[in-house]
Amino acid sequence: MIVRLSEEQASFLIVIAGERYPEEACGLLFGDLKREEAVAKKITPARNALRSPTDFQIDPEEFLRALVEAEKEDMHHIGFFHSHPASPAPSTTDVRCMGLWPESIWLIISSISHRMAAYQIIGGSLEKLDLKVIDQER
Repeated sequence: MIVRLSEEQASFLIVIAGERYPEEACGLLFGDLKREEAVAKKITPARNALRSPTDFQIDPEEFLRALVEAEKEDMHHIGFFHSHPASPAPSTTDVRCMGLWPESIWLIISSISHRMAAYQIIGGSLEKLDLKVIDQER
């Protein structure tokens, strides 16, 4: 699967990760999810209810409000994003939580190096996805 973000969206995620550091930044991704491609159209930051540098939790009511708003805009929930203070690789906790949302994309941003990586549980296995940051002016 290919995950597509605009350069503006990628920059926005880096800014959020930096602003929330040392806590993990977190939020929701909305857009279109097809068989082989996910296109992010809206990024909705959320408060990390745990206020933790190593874990995150999005308040269920905040998630529901964002979901309803995105659906009014004809967008679907395609995944989550969060930051790590190190590499953008999923932790053991991330992998366990990904199993609860196996079709969702999990985008991880390093708040230090600003690298990003996307993952998904496919057939019960963790898969790294092809992340493409595109210039929308082309």
